[in-house]
Amino acid sequence: MGRSGPGYKNREARRQVLIPCRIKSVRGWGDACIHNISSRGMMIACDDPLAPGEYLDLRRGRQVVIGRVVWRRDRFSGVRTQDVISADALVNEPRLEARPTGTRRSEDRSTLRHTMAGEIDAARRMERSRSLSQAMQFGALGLFGLVAAATIAIQVGHMLAAPAAQITQALSR
Repeated sequence: MGRSGPGYKNREARRQVLIPCRIKSVRGWGDACIHNISSRGMMIACDDPLAPGEYLDLRRGRQVVIGRVVWRRDRFSGVRTQDVISADALVNEPRLEARPTGTRRSEDRSTLRHTMAGEIDAARRMERSRSLSQAMQFGALGLFGLVAAATIAIQVGHMLAAPAAQITQALSR
């Protein structure tokens, strides 16, 4: 829910996430992490601060989001997207095996990697955890279905055993 009252605009609810991604700005490619998403924007963190008014190309797997930075506080930036975006599509999109190619100074790369490493590792752990929980959920539902089917088969067998015995006894007379 948004804030209300004089001086505040109602704003769309944000979905809290932690999604590693790649961004391309005027300085080239870099690592970033999405912290929250709404249908028309997101808050991202990156160690190479983005300037308000700067356009960027954000990539997550095969998903591409074009946006413009509208505010910045330290390493966090608010991005307004060109098109409506789906939080579910970004969350469920698998990472690409290889990074998009681009140029960036080597000293910038090492600094960025050290600073963002913890945040990106946490996002990757969350991704692995989500994948594992989905697999466990699928397995549990499959096992439940198997147990339910076996229980129903046993109950039907017991229900039909008595009439079958009566029919066999009647036919044997």
